[in-house]
Amino acid sequence: MKVRMLMCTLAAALAPASGLLLAAAPARAQAAAQAGGAMTPAISGFNVEEVARLEQGVELHFTLYGAPGGQVTMTIDGATRGVQLTEVEPGQYSGTYTIGVRDRVRPDSRVSAEMRLGGQVATSQLRGSLVRADAVQPVDRGGRLASQTGSASGSAPGLAPPPDRRATERPRVARYCTSCAIVERVEVLQGAVPDPARPRASDVRAAQRYRVVVRFTTSENTQAIEYDNNPGYRVGDRVRVNNGVLALEKD
Repeated sequence: MKVRMLMCTLAAALAPASGLLLAAAPARAQAAAQAGGAMTPAISGFNVEEVARLEQGVELHFTLYGAPGGQVTMTIDGATRGVQLTEVEPGQYSGTYTIGVRDRVRPDSRVSAEMRLGGQVATSQLRGSLVRADAVQPVDRGGRLASQTGSASGSAPGLAPPPDRRATERPRVARYCTSCAIVERVEVLQGAVPDPARPRASDVRAAQRYRVVVRFTTSENTQAIEYDNNPGYRVGDRVRVNNGVLALEKD
């Protein structure tokens, strides 16, 4: 009888401990699954190289830092296209957007980045303006700066003249250019003429297309872009390639 009572007492005392062990088992399993699972997307930094003004042909260079091995895309409010950022180093992604004639990008346009990795998504928004704070303001109809008042020099009575732009301009930082290329050749493609027996000059011109072949300076890969009209590029021109669009490299 005493033995039976002792066994019952031990069973009652061990019951809470066994419950704690059973409750802790899922937590240990979840931690093990997280430790051995795939990497999750994470964005630690999102920057832009600020420009002096936003107009057609201006290039916006973006850099994002986060988990390596992800797929990063970016959208700009007022832009007509998205941007695919390329991983130039583990965890560092770079991309360039060239403002087009139909874009309506503003200094305060919202820029959003999205990273996909392991079936999960992380997002981030760019903080700050796309335009430098010390950039020259656009001119008004009178040919003077919009921010100027009084004389054409822009110096109001009692105020010091504006500082020299060269003294306040930020130095350009060297970057790993993934879109830089050089025009290798320009080809004229001859298409079909509606009436081969009696072709007209207008038909021949309409059937012509142009192909510009460029070679990237960092990877030595080539890419061909076709045009309906002569784009005006010459062999040796330094260009940038953004979403299949060529733009001359500015000195």
